[in-house]
Amino acid sequence: MHNLSLRFHLERRTGGLSRVIERGTKGIESIVRYTIMATVPTFIEFVLTALVLGLQYSWVYVAVVAVTVWIYTWYTVKASDWRIGIRKEMNASDTDANTKSVDALLNYETVKYFGNERMEAERFDKSMARYESAATKTWTSLGWLNFGQGVIFAIGMAVMMILSALEVQSGKQTIGDFVLINTLLLQLSIPLNFIGMIYRELRQGLTDIEQMFDLLDVKQEVTDRPDAKPLAIKDGAISFKN
Repeated sequence: MHNLSLRFHLERRTGGLSRVIERGTKGIESIVRYTIMATVPTFIEFVLTALVLGLQYSWVYVAVVAVTVWIYTWYTVKASDWRIGIRKEMNASDTDANTKSVDALLNYETVKYFGNERMEAERFDKSMARYESAATKTWTSLGWLNFGQGVIFAIGMAVMMILSALEVQSGKQTIGDFVLINTLLLQLSIPLNFIGMIYRELRQGLTDIEQMFDLLDVKQEVTDRPDAKPLAIKDGAISFKN
């Protein structure tokens, strides 16, 4: 920011810049944390569950689990991509509202000189109204995402339970096997929830840092020439004339 020209800072949007940088740093933190701390354990748990089902029972169960996980992941990706657009709208409204509030306070004297208190409040209210609408859409879309994920996993579990119940009825499995399969599926639901959360956080983190990285593309208006040499001052002197 200090390398940019005076013109950029005279047109300052201090509130918006601070909010963009704040969200960007948090986005980077989320990407690093979820990639390292959640992705690898989730993959390992899925592989172990698939091995237990395949070796202990039948690979048909593994196929059902694989199809369920694939549909679950596909739905999560599509729904999360849909939510990213809403998230961008919410971020833009939040940045706009923060810009107007902070800059109005920083330019307090100018606002008072022109008696623009009511106008500034109305501008801020309009930005907050857009933010409220986008925030409501964000949480509503999250509800639909979680609902769809629950339906997909419930269908996959129902198919597995029906297969196990038929084998219990035919004597190939015991009630204990039925309970074990159910327990494994319930255990698998935890990393599946992490898959959805990881993808959401990664995409939202990338969205949040996108605007911050855009600041790096702002060109400097005043720069040194390519052949500019460092200013070399060997020694200083003071002289008094007249």
